[in-house]
Amino acid sequence: MHDILSKMAENTPNTSIDSAKESDATYDHVIKYTGLFGGVQGIMMLVSVARNKIVSELLGPSGLAIINLFNNAIKLINQSTDFGISFSAVKHVAELFDHGTEEEVRNFVRTVRTFCLMAGLLGMLICLALCQQISYWTFDSYDYTWHFAVLSIVVCMLTVQGGEMAILKGLKKLKKVAVIAVFGAIATLVICAPIYYFWRIEGIVYSLVLSGMAVLAIHLHYSNKVIPWRVSIFSKQEYANGIPMVKLGIGYIIAGIFGQGAEYIIRTLILRFGELADVGLYTSGYTLAVSYANLVFVAFEADYFPRLSASQHDPQRMNQTINQQIEVGTLLMAPLLTLFVLAMPILVPLLFSSKFVDAVPMAICASFYIFFKALTLPTAYLALAKGDSRMYMMTELVYDIFIAFAIPFAFKWWGLEGAGWALSVAGFLDMVLIHTLYSITYGYRMEWRKLKLYVAQFICFAVAVVFALHENPWMKVITAVMLVASTWISFAVLKNETNILPKLKNKLWRK
Repeated sequence: MHDILSKMAENTPNTSIDSAKESDATYDHVIKYTGLFGGVQGIMMLVSVARNKIVSELLGPSGLAIINLFNNAIKLINQSTDFGISFSAVKHVAELFDHGTEEEVRNFVRTVRTFCLMAGLLGMLICLALCQQISYWTFDSYDYTWHFAVLSIVVCMLTVQGGEMAILKGLKKLKKVAVIAVFGAIATLVICAPIYYFWRIEGIVYSLVLSGMAVLAIHLHYSNKVIPWRVSIFSKQEYANGIPMVKLGIGYIIAGIFGQGAEYIIRTLILRFGELADVGLYTSGYTLAVSYANLVFVAFEADYFPRLSASQHDPQRMNQTINQQIEVGTLLMAPLLTLFVLAMPILVPLLFSSKFVDAVPMAICASFYIFFKALTLPTAYLALAKGDSRMYMMTELVYDIFIAFAIPFAFKWWGLEGAGWALSVAGFLDMVLIHTLYSITYGYRMEWRKLKLYVAQFICFAVAVVFALHENPWMKVITAVMLVASTWISFAVLKNETNILPKLKNKLWRK
């Protein structure tokens, strides 16, 4: 394992702009980097599965709920105070990497690190000052005040490591990003498992702090190999240099507050309408339907956003980049989602425990959200690539307001299954909103010749979901048939439009 990851950590060769454009025009490039980060996310998923299994067995639904509520509160404070640097810095570093000098890159990296350190300390102080109120807002009790006081250091660490990751992405050190992700996930598992075993729920805070320290250390270790860590806290010039980055990040930070705030509201309202165990069940269903699938989208983003940023001035190249990403995302996600709904009754006891079986219908109903997201996410990045933080903020606000009210309302009246359907409806409405607005504003055009492909995959998936929800186990045979049909469609298209499958076949044949 270490040898493989060491090879992955080798610096990627610099390419010219022309060669970058050439690679952008091929599906093989998209598949290549999706495969790289997809493999990494697969390893991370296995580690996450092991961690969730340990948590569910040792802590149960209530323990999972407490961890999730802690994380949501801490991430909300982090995203409220980090100036959006973890995202906006990628664009600025990437532009300097392509068109600037080495000295300009190093100076701006120092600016990024200075802003991240100051923002992290600000977030930590705010968390300390409001820890009593945060405890009451989150748990309707002051009993967790000291927990949030201790967790304030996690806010600072999240901001600093977000800046380091942005620097590596902007410098196109994607293999280092992959290695950090894997080692970070493994370190978290190694640290958390014994703590939960010996201290159960009482060890949650310590596990979050210690695992956060380990992950930050891994980030700094690899990023320092690229550019040594330097900050200039008292330099006025550093703050002046970072203003454009912060301006772009304002939309992202507000959108992040909306998003994390919506998740925070959803879980606190579910706690009000139900019990702590209901929050744990909702979290497990959300993890299965959304979080694990999101690992695939993370695989897309690491390579996709820099390519989109580079192409956004050329309408034809921009549309080609977006439509390729949508097609590849749909081809990969549709069969995986169909397999997911078929295997759900087996996955829940396997990945969590038998205490979480009530989350199965919710996870199946919510899986439409991921299908729609595969059609939406590549387009949604366009506003950020163009530096239009206002548009990005507006679309995120509409979506977050909807889910903040719709999911708790659906849970109150129809339980967890209703919450799952509400999430899927939100995904559909978000898709319609973004495609419509971005078409009018930026001249984005979906390739309608691909519409038949998307409709065919949607029909296969929708039929699979309907029969997966049926109580008669024999009905799930139809879900299996839909899985075969969806896989065949994706395989046929990839075979015609890429050289990945022949290359893979040749490699396997040589072995």
